[in-house]
Amino acid sequence: MNYLSHAFRFLDRPAFALGTQIPDFMNMVDRKARARRKLAVMHLDNDDPFFSELSAGIVQHHDDDHAFHSSLVFNRLNHELGAYLKAERPDERGMRSWFVGHIAVEMILDWSIWHRNPEMMDRLYKIFADVDVAKLTHCVQTITGKPLPTFEKMHGVFMRERFLYDYQEDAGLFYRINRIVERVGLAPFADADVYLMAQAREMVDSQWQQLLSCLEPSASPHLADGNSPANTRIASK
Repeated sequence: MNYLSHAFRFLDRPAFALGTQIPDFMNMVDRKARARRKLAVMHLDNDDPFFSELSAGIVQHHDDDHAFHSSLVFNRLNHELGAYLKAERPDERGMRSWFVGHIAVEMILDWSIWHRNPEMMDRLYKIFADVDVAKLTHCVQTITGKPLPTFEKMHGVFMRERFLYDYQEDAGLFYRINRIVERVGLAPFADADVYLMAQAREMVDSQWQQLLSCLEPSASPHLADGNSPANTRIASK
């Protein structure tokens, strides 16, 4: 799962929502410093409400990732999208196709939620903007047990680039996927391959409800009953 997909149910609980972002955000900060579930659990009863809520959000992130990546619909869609990419643009051993199939499902799902609820992305970025970054850094350093000298800098980069907004257009989504592909050492797609994003977007968006149905509290618009932590009901289009 990606940033908004982790947070959208919890936007009325800023520290908790922020916690759901931290494990993935650490990929920008220091890939060797992991915000692991077992480490966050140790701080659930912290006397500081911000710290305890942040820790609970990290736990939620890992629980949601496990449920999402274990679901039949995600694994089927990952396979179908990877097969489509490999058929259109063959790559040796299919590593790029499989990898992009995986991350594209997660990134496009963020867009599926966002374009049905346009205010949600702004709310998520506001949570990042309003946080005391020095305090956040201290909490995450305590959880990971690692010094994080670049944490505040990368928070600034995240706020400045606002790359989640790029998912709205195929060209922006394609650019961000290619950046990730290059970062992990795979050959990027050619510029002309941007057309692949339209089909990928259609494949994922047609199953967005099923992809979210594995999450607890219920995230599906057909299942939502107003009892989620943020009382968030996704609009259906």
